Amino acid sequence: MKMWLVFALLSMVCWGSYIVVAKAATSVKYCGLGPRWAAILMIVGIIAVFGAYAALSKEAKPAITVGSAVAGISTGVLWALGMVFSFLAIGTGADVSRLVPIYNCNTLIAVLLGIMVLQETPNFAEAVRLIIGSVLIVAGGILVAR
Repeated sequence: MKMWLVFALLSMVCWGSYIVVAKAATSVKYCGLGPRWAAILMIVGIIAVFGAYAALSKEAKPAITVGSAVAGISTGVLWALGMVFSFLAIGTGADVSRLVPIYNCNTLIAVLLGIMVLQETPNFAEAVRLIIGSVLIVAGGILVAR
């Protein structure tokens, strides 16, 4: 199995699980922290994981440029905003089983930006699969939102 696929599957398991824990943290039925405190504690977990990764990584130290700093910080800001909105959604009563299919329509945005911004142009067969998959993603999001 290709290593990138192993990492992709592990990220799928982690991202598929974290929202259930987030719902438990913010729900009055379980921990009752509320979105703000759950997000703050989540940041502690993020710092711990990335700190351990940085300490254990054998990666060469990159020369950080203005462009790479802006891209890295923008990544964090966009991810954090998405998390804030997810916490607000579950904190105001969203069911995880309905929320996740809706926010996972983010796949469409990533695919479009990958094609338009990163020039990751698919061949014809890939384009057909992308279109079919995109239609299914949108249909799933619509079905669970109702």
